[in-house]
Amino acid sequence: MRVESFQRLTLAAVFALSAVTARGQELLGRTIVSVSCVADGPFDREDVARLVAVTAGRPLSEEDTAATLRNLYATRRFADVRIEADAVGEGVAVTVVLFNAFHIHPLVFAGHVPIPRAELRRALPFAQDALFSSAAVDRGAAELERRLQADGYLSARVRAEVSFDAPRFNARVTYRIDPGPSARVAEAFFDGDPAPFSAVDLRARIRLKPGDRYHESAARADAVRMTDFLHGKDRYRAAVELIAAQGTEDGRIVPVYRLLVGPRVLFEEVGITPAKLARELHALAEAQPIDEELVLQFVDGRREALQRSGHYRATVTYSFDAKSDPALTRIRVKIVEGPRFFVERVRFTGNAQVQDRTLAGLMATRKKGLPVIAPGRLVDSVLSADAETILAYYQSNGWIRAKVSPPRVEDGTRPGALVVTVAVEEGPRATVESRTVVGSEHIEASAASALLSVREGAPFNPNKVREDVGALTAWYHDRGWREAAVRDEMVLSEDGTRARITYRVDEGLRSFFGKTIVRGNSRTTTRRIAGLVTWEEGDAVSETKVLETQRRLSRSGVFRRVEVRPQRSDPVTQSKNVEIEVEEGRPWSLLYGVGYQYSPDATTNQNDPYLAGGFSYNNVLGRMISAGLEAQYAPFSRRGRVQGSLREPFLFGTSYPLNLFGFYSRELIQAVELERTGVALDSFKIVSPGLRIGLRYTYQRIRPTNPAKLSLTDLVGLPSINRPIEESTIGPDILFDRRDDIVDPHSGYYLSGSFKYAFPLFLAKAQFAKFSTQATGFLRLYGRATFVVSARLGGVFNHGSEPVPIAERFFGGGRSTQRAFDTDLLGIPGQTVDYSTIATPRTRSGAGNCPAAHPELSAFDCTVGPRILGGNGFLALNAEFRIPIAGNLGAAVFWDAAQVWQSFSGIRFQFEGAAGLRQGVGLGLRYLTPIGPVRIEYGWPIQPRTIGFDILQPIVNAQGQVVDFKVLGHDTTKEKGRLF
Repeated sequence: MRVESFQRLTLAAVFALSAVTARGQELLGRTIVSVSCVADGPFDREDVARLVAVTAGRPLSEEDTAATLRNLYATRRFADVRIEADAVGEGVAVTVVLFNAFHIHPLVFAGHVPIPRAELRRALPFAQDALFSSAAVDRGAAELERRLQADGYLSARVRAEVSFDAPRFNARVTYRIDPGPSARVAEAFFDGDPAPFSAVDLRARIRLKPGDRYHESAARADAVRMTDFLHGKDRYRAAVELIAAQGTEDGRIVPVYRLLVGPRVLFEEVGITPAKLARELHALAEAQPIDEELVLQFVDGRREALQRSGHYRATVTYSFDAKSDPALTRIRVKIVEGPRFFVERVRFTGNAQVQDRTLAGLMATRKKGLPVIAPGRLVDSVLSADAETILAYYQSNGWIRAKVSPPRVEDGTRPGALVVTVAVEEGPRATVESRTVVGSEHIEASAASALLSVREGAPFNPNKVREDVGALTAWYHDRGWREAAVRDEMVLSEDGTRARITYRVDEGLRSFFGKTIVRGNSRTTTRRIAGLVTWEEGDAVSETKVLETQRRLSRSGVFRRVEVRPQRSDPVTQSKNVEIEVEEGRPWSLLYGVGYQYSPDATTNQNDPYLAGGFSYNNVLGRMISAGLEAQYAPFSRRGRVQGSLREPFLFGTSYPLNLFGFYSRELIQAVELERTGVALDSFKIVSPGLRIGLRYTYQRIRPTNPAKLSLTDLVGLPSINRPIEESTIGPDILFDRRDDIVDPHSGYYLSGSFKYAFPLFLAKAQFAKFSTQATGFLRLYGRATFVVSARLGGVFNHGSEPVPIAERFFGGGRSTQRAFDTDLLGIPGQTVDYSTIATPRTRSGAGNCPAAHPELSAFDCTVGPRILGGNGFLALNAEFRIPIAGNLGAAVFWDAAQVWQSFSGIRFQFEGAAGLRQGVGLGLRYLTPIGPVRIEYGWPIQPRTIGFDILQPIVNAQGQVVDFKVLGHDTTKEKGRLF
C-alpha cells in the first residue's frame, strides 16, 4: 500500500507539471480567477476545498499544483486527481477533476468455510470498508490459503472475485473458498534423540493421533505436553518444539518436533523436600528448561521471602553441576531458616543537619510496632533501597557530595532483636549562586523564569535542573520549535557550596500546521473528525494539541486505531501537514446474559433470576453519536427496566459529552410496586487527572401499581407513598479520585458529592433539595494489608406540599452502610423504620397466616415488619482492616456505625442511645476477581436490642381508606447478626 501511494504521488507530481506544461508555460504565473471542482461521484466539497492549495487571487504555480495533488491523494479517497487550467483573459481558470476510489464493501466468504469467518477476517491484510487495492485483495487470498493450510487443508484454494458498484463506489470482494480435503495426521517425527526414552513413549502423550484432522494449534499443544512429560521424568532441561508440518505423498501431514531430552536432573536439598523444590522450580520455569539462571532466581526469591517472614539471617545456597557427569545435572539447594528476628531500633550517625525523624520517615524499614501493621521485618533489598532513598534526599536538597554507607545490622538488647545503623557523611551544602538562560530569543525572560523551578539562593538540586530542561524544551516544542534543544551546564565551586547553572537553548526553525489530511474513515464523516482537531491551519505546531486530538478521537470509542502524524516541514513555508489515519471498529455491539440477584433480606423480593440484553450502535449518521437500548427483566418478581440512550461525545465540537437517557422501570420496595418513566440529560468534564465534575437533569413519573396493598402505609405519620408523583430535578456531582487502583485500592483516597434540586415543571410538583457526600481513604500498611476509613453524610430538605418520593429518601443497613443490620432496615423504630405487624381479616376460607406466631389471630393474615420508611437525614462511618491470606484471597475486620433520621436537623453525632449511631462489628472474606472483589461478611450489633411493637388492625371507612388502627396485641423482636 505504501509503495502504491508513493507511486501515485510521484505520478501526480509529474502529471501536475505536464498538465501545466501542456497548456503552455504562459499559464504559470498568471493570476487564478476561479477554482472549481468536479468529480465522477459524490464527495465532500468542504473537505476537498480545505485541501486544495491553488486559490483564486494567487498566481498559478507548480508548487501549489503539486501540493494540491499530494493532499488529495493522501486522503486515499480518490483513484485519480487531475488539474486542468484554461486561460481566461489575462488570468487562468483552474478545475480540479476527481475520480473517486472504490472501497471494499461488502466483504464476503463463499463456498465451504471450515473455520470461523472472524478468524478469516483477522488473517486478511485489510478490513471491510478499506480502500480497494487489487494487490491487497490478491495478498488476502494468499493469506487465507496459508490460514487454511495451518488447519490441515493442504490443497486449499481461494479465488478472489471483485464486482464494482459504480453509483456507490463500493467494491464487493468475494473470496470463494475451496478448502479441499482435510489432511489427516501421520505419525509424528522427532528431530533429535529421544533416549533414554523411546519415540513410542513420547507419542503416547500426543493427543493428535494418526488419522485425526490436523490443527497447528493442537500440534503445538502436544509439544507442551511432551515437554511436561519429560520434566516429570526428572528431565527438567528438556525441550520439545514444533518446527514444521510436512506433507506426504498420500496427502497426510507429519508433525516434525525438535527434541532435546537433556540430562537427568537430580535435586539434592536441605530444608526443603525434593518434590517441593522440583514443583516450585518447574512452576517458575513455566514449562521452559531449568537452567542455572532460573535456580539463582529461585534462591534469591526464597531468601527474600524468608526475610520478610522474620528469618533475617536465613541462608539459601545452591550449586549447579552439569559438567562432572554429562548424563546428570546435580542441583543442590540448602535452606537454613534460622531464628526469627525483628527490628528493635533504627539509628543514624553523621546527620548533623537533618533530624533523625526526617530520615526515618524516608525508610520502609521500621522498628517493631503493632502486630501485622508494623511487624518490624528486616529485608536486605528493602534496606538497600532505604539507603538509596536517603542518599537521593540529601543530593536533591543540596548535599551533592553526601555519602550513605551500607547500613550496619547488629544484635539488639533482647534475643531476636536487631539494631540498624545508617551512617551518613553529609559534606557541604550547595546553594544556587546563579541561574542563566542563554540563546532564548523568542521567550521573554519573565516567561522563562516562570518555567524554571530552580531558584537562586535555594539548595542546589540536580533533579530540578533536569526538570527545567524538560520544561523549557516542552515550551518550545509546544509553540512550533519542534527541533529546539536545551542542554544544561552545572558548575560546582571547589568547596562544594555554590552552583552556577546555565541553560543553553538552540531554538532552530519554527514550524506551523499546514493541511489536515484525514483518511481511513468510511462510516465516519471527515467533517466530524476534522471538527475534533484542536488547531487551525497556520498555528504553530504544538505537541499538546496533537496529543489532545489523538485523545479526543480515541475517547470517542468509534476507532480501533488512531494515529496523528505531523509530516516533514515544507522547506519554504515551514508548514507541516498532519495526517490523521483511523481504523474504524465494529459499530454494532450486542449484550445478553442471565443472572441471579440475591439479597439476604427476603422482604426486598430480590431473590430471583433475571434476563438481560441490549444492543448499541456507536456511529449514528457517521457523527460518532452512540445509541443503545438495554433491558433487564426478572420474571418471578416482575421487576425490570428498559433504558434507551443517546450519547454525543463532543457537544458542539467541545470536550463536553452529552448523554440523553429514556427509561422505564418496575421495582419493588417491600410491598410497594413502583413504575418509573422518565428522561435524563447529563454532561461532565474531566477538569484534571482524578477530578470529574458533572451536571444532570431528570424528569420522571413515579406510579404505584398496587394501590390496594398500599392503603396500610405511613403508620407513623410520614407522607403517603401510595400517591402518583412527578419529579423534575437538576444538580451537579463531583468526584475526586486519587486511588492507586480502582478495582483493588491500597492507598490514596476519593471524595464524591452530589446535589439535586427538585422544582415545579410541567406536571411535576415536588420541591425539595437533596445532597450526599462521601470521603474514603486507603492506607497501605505492612505488605498488602490495607486500612480503610469512610464517612458518608446526606440530607433531604422538603420545600413544598408534595411528599419526598420514597426513592429519594435515605436508607441504612446492608453491605454498603451498616453490615450488622438487614439491607435498608436500619433506622429509629417508629420513625424511619416500622416494626409493627398489620393483621387484616382473612377474606378467603381457611385459617390465616398469623397463628404460627400469634395463635389467637387465626382469622387474620399478618404482614410483619420491619418496613422500609427511610428518612431525610443520614450519617455513616466505616473502618475496615483488610489482611491478605493467600493469592487473591483476603480477610477483613470491620466496624460500622450508621443511622437514618426523620430530618437532617435530627442528626445526632453520638453513638447508640435512642437516636444515636448504631454500631456493628464483623468479619469477612474477600476474593479478588478481574471485575472486582467477591465478599462474604458477617456483622452483629455491638449493643443488640429487643424492640417492642404493636399488632394493628386497620379501620377502613366506606370508601376503603384506612382511617385508624386498632391495637390487637404487642410483641417483641431481638436483633441478631447478619450474613452478607
